[in-house]
Amino acid sequence: MSLLGGVLVAIIVFGLLIGAVLGWVSALRLGNLQARLSRVERELRRLRAADSGGAAAAPETRPEPATADPKTPAPSTGLTSVGVTGSGSTRAVSPAEAPSAPHGAPPRRKRVQDALGGIIVMVQDHWMVGLGGFSIGLAGIFLVRYSIEQGWLGPTARVLLGIATGLALHALAEWLRRRTEQHYDAVAALAGGASLTLYAAALAALHLYQLWPPAVIFLLLALISLGTMLLALRHGPILAILGILGAYAVPALLGGEADQLVTVLLYSLTVALAGFLLMRYVYRPWLWWGTVAGALLWWWIALHAGAQTEPWLGLYLAILAWGMLALRSGNYRLTDPSTEDRNPGDWRDWMRLRGSEAGHLPMALLILILAQAYAMALDPLWSLGPLLWLPLPALVLVASRYNDALRALPWVTLIAMTAGFVASVVAWQPFEPWMWSLRPVAPEDLRTALISLGLLGLLFSAGGAWHLQARHDSALAASLAFIAPPMALALAHVLAPDALRDWMLSATSLAVGLALGGLAGRRLRAGQADAVAFWQIAAAHLAYSLAVVILLEQATLTLALAVQVLSLTWLVQRFAVPHLGWLVKLVLMVVVVRLTLNPWLLEYGPATSWTLATYGGSLLVVWLASRLVPAEEGLRSWLQVGAVHLLLLFLHVVIRFQLYDGDVFASRYDFTEAALNTALWASFALLYFWRSRHDRELQELHRVLAQVLMLLAVGNYLMLVTVLNHVWDAASSALVSETPVLNLLLLAYGLPVVLWALAARSYEPDLRPFFAVLAGVGLWLFVSLEIRHLWHGRLDFADAVRDGELYSYSAVWLLMAVGTMVLGILRDQTALYRGGLVLLLLVILKIFFIDMAGLTGLLRAVSFMGLGLSLLGLAFLHQYLGRRGGDAGRISRARPTR
Repeated sequence: MSLLGGVLVAIIVFGLLIGAVLGWVSALRLGNLQARLSRVERELRRLRAADSGGAAAAPETRPEPATADPKTPAPSTGLTSVGVTGSGSTRAVSPAEAPSAPHGAPPRRKRVQDALGGIIVMVQDHWMVGLGGFSIGLAGIFLVRYSIEQGWLGPTARVLLGIATGLALHALAEWLRRRTEQHYDAVAALAGGASLTLYAAALAALHLYQLWPPAVIFLLLALISLGTMLLALRHGPILAILGILGAYAVPALLGGEADQLVTVLLYSLTVALAGFLLMRYVYRPWLWWGTVAGALLWWWIALHAGAQTEPWLGLYLAILAWGMLALRSGNYRLTDPSTEDRNPGDWRDWMRLRGSEAGHLPMALLILILAQAYAMALDPLWSLGPLLWLPLPALVLVASRYNDALRALPWVTLIAMTAGFVASVVAWQPFEPWMWSLRPVAPEDLRTALISLGLLGLLFSAGGAWHLQARHDSALAASLAFIAPPMALALAHVLAPDALRDWMLSATSLAVGLALGGLAGRRLRAGQADAVAFWQIAAAHLAYSLAVVILLEQATLTLALAVQVLSLTWLVQRFAVPHLGWLVKLVLMVVVVRLTLNPWLLEYGPATSWTLATYGGSLLVVWLASRLVPAEEGLRSWLQVGAVHLLLLFLHVVIRFQLYDGDVFASRYDFTEAALNTALWASFALLYFWRSRHDRELQELHRVLAQVLMLLAVGNYLMLVTVLNHVWDAASSALVSETPVLNLLLLAYGLPVVLWALAARSYEPDLRPFFAVLAGVGLWLFVSLEIRHLWHGRLDFADAVRDGELYSYSAVWLLMAVGTMVLGILRDQTALYRGGLVLLLLVILKIFFIDMAGLTGLLRAVSFMGLGLSLLGLAFLHQYLGRRGGDAGRISRARPTR
């Protein structure tokens, strides 16, 4: 029964195969007839159009361009296209006659639309062909698999039958191509399915039956890929996409165990290299990216599969990168200069080519570099030796020396590998992603890790120096050559802090810095103040900073870094090194930000007098650096801003040092500190605003700093008025001494009034009315608090208000109101006059409803008499002063007197 079923299945399969072949032959012949009919119709239309348009074309005096005789067939070069004449007929257009592309590149949106439209048209035209070819390949694979399941043939016969089927399909495709003498996508799809069948048979011989050794299978796969590539030259890109890219799916269709992934990686690499070699003759963007994607897919599977493939991960990417660089261009040693017409002259332009054929190579290499960094972040695999991840960067260094479009990739590779190494030791908290810690390398891997990092720094430094020989003034090559060693030392300090003692690693970094400084000094003395000297100086200072970071505590680190501001400023004035001033600004910014964000930026132990030394020393160093620069240079403005900001920070630290017994970073904020901070921040805000009006170099920076500090000062003052006001807190009111006037109230509420008054005269014009109101309200509050303090000797809201205190408020407020109104009249300021009027109304209401509420008899009469006489006297004074001034019309009209 099983044999009969097998025979029936075989008959059905072969019948379908024969029917498919006959159907394709008929389809090809029908297509040939349709093509011939179309040519006849076009020729007929052309003749009719020529007859009807001959008379109209005769008067034209302009010579018509010479056209080829339509009866003479043009040679089939593959470079001709169909053009439409003025009469509507079509003719062959040679490359010389083809219209040239416009000089300006089309807009980005149009390019995207054209690309999407091309993809849609390609899918519409070829979806049936692709699906048919892929189905042929699947048929061959499933036929072999079915024969295995039914047990009809032995292992050798099964494999040979699969190979024979693939060869037969290829022979049929070649026969059809020669028969038709034209290119048809269906024939190319048939050849692609034949290649898939051959790939499946070869892998089955290895994975399922172990008939031949892996070396023989590898050779067979290479021959299949080479043959498919050669046939793609005849059949076009359809065979390439079905034969080369479809081959990636063969291991998945056949199945296998995880321990066979090494062979699959070798197979995938063979397919990818064959694809790159094929694209030397038949190139399509989708073929390029499909080949890259298929190769990386199997690499990603091997990365997550287990330990069998780990030793080959880095080498796989390196060989894949070599195939991209060498096989398509024939530059097998990677030493020939790039001859791309669109190759950019500057490394910064390579990203502009990402949408063109010239940009595909840099983008593909960038993807490989990021893939390696991702694998290193998962596990650096220190136990497999120090050379595991070095092949790819070595290859990038070689290729980028001769190809300007790749000049940025060495730096990208170094940064990506550094990020991968650092990410491998970062431990994130499961439910707190903002909390992280470092997990150093295991003790058994310290030696390997140290050697790996040393080789990494040596490789990139030597590569940069090698690049520098070809480009003597290249800033990119110089930066790579001199920055790589300090970066490797920094990685060693982060990843393997226990591999060497701190003083040994610090001494090594300092020695590297001294060597780089010596090179820079020799170059500067020779008069070569160029980009190479700049990067030598920058690398020397970076190595010095690293030595300081390793050896010193966090407390004194910032002061050691600030010393570089002085040394770099001296170099700026001594030698005309380009862009060295920006390095001064960078170091200054690091120092200022670090001291501003302490202690939130880093963790510190108990603070002692080192804080005063660090902040004061940094201030002194930056101030000395500012004195080295002439006043007309812009760098001096930056140094002065830094010095002013450091002065502000130093005073703040001194305040906290005195208030909290030396604990500068204590988690406290009391009334006294708030009072001092209000005065400090408002003063420096006014200072920054004054500098913004006299320093054109950093005008906007000064204004921003002034606005930030003024906002902090106003917010801090509002806290003093509300939550920190001792009137509401009996326990803390004892901080204000019993001394009249000269107490803490003068600092907290009196001094801000003076600062708000200054802001009302010399701060932002739009904010001056606000500060005038704030000064007036602040003065009223300060006087009121001082009256209460005079009557009680302290501030406590729980104390009862005495009669004398109540009348004191009324008398003093009345004097303040009268004085404000008189001052407004004399200065002709309506706003000031109205402020005094508001306070006067407040005093009148208080007298009527509070002060006289308990009075009766003669006292009530006398009180109302005094209030009336006071108001009449104020009205008389207003009119008298207005008339003497001669021009009181505006104020009189603003408040008519009754």
